Amino acid sequence: MKDAVAAYLALRRAAGFEMASAEYLLDSFAIFATRRNETHVRTQTAIEWAAHGPSAAQRDARLKAICRFVRHFRVEDDRHELPPRTTLDGARHVARHISTHPTKSAASSKLRAVSVLVAR
Repeated sequence: MKDAVAAYLALRRAAGFEMASAEYLLDSFAIFATRRNETHVRTQTAIEWAAHGPSAAQRDARLKAICRFVRHFRVEDDRHELPPRTTLDGARHVARHISTHPTKSAASSKLRAVSVLVAR
């Protein structure tokens, strides 16, 4: 599994991603799984490893790192199991996106405010 982690990290870095945190986490997971003589990611092993995180945020980060890694490698080898997206603390992760682009209504409101000021 160590070779798969190295290949994944090299590919992501070539795409411009900094992978320092992911490298630390995935190396740690690879050692954990190798001690169990596992050559592929197993959901149970990923959850057990992630549970060793000292805080809810760390446990979540560990599980997310494994999920990203598995999504990449399942394309080539579907024996890798994808852990659930539910966090270890039982909460479901909800992706929130905060747009930095103004919406049409926000832009319209600003234009109206400017036109009122100009008309005065």
